[in-house]
Amino acid sequence: MRGTFLFWAALCASMAGLCWVGSGCGGGPTATERMVGGQCRYRDYPGTATIISTMKAEEAKVVGGPSYQAHEVRFTCVPDGKVTEAFAQDHGREQILRLANSWAPGPKFLTKYGIEPGKHFPCIMRVIQTGTCTPIIFDFPTIDLSDYFESQ
Repeated sequence: MRGTFLFWAALCASMAGLCWVGSGCGGGPTATERMVGGQCRYRDYPGTATIISTMKAEEAKVVGGPSYQAHEVRFTCVPDGKVTEAFAQDHGREQILRLANSWAPGPKFLTKYGIEPGKHFPCIMRVIQTGTCTPIIFDFPTIDLSDYFESQ
């Protein structure tokens, strides 16, 4: 009986010691923890996007992926004002338009929103200021990138 008591006492003491040393038993963050992702702030640069090209994409069909023929849409977004962040100075570079879920749009999406080479759309270049999220995001006020009607 005494051996059993000593075993449990030693086990509880060692667990309490591990909990204290690792400070992972319900306590606050330790000095080695870092916040990752979330709570990102962006600076918006309104501008104009120009559609450079649209073509059928050579994407492999995947389970749970789009059932339509994906299209690669290339565009440039030129802000109306000066971009102050050095890493975002190359803003005239061609980008690829993706839906919010990272899929390429389909032909009906392109028709619905009038996306074709040479067309201009208002765009907002969002440049990260704080946090560890995507450094530059392009938003289109007149194109709903969460419109998944074509995949239904």
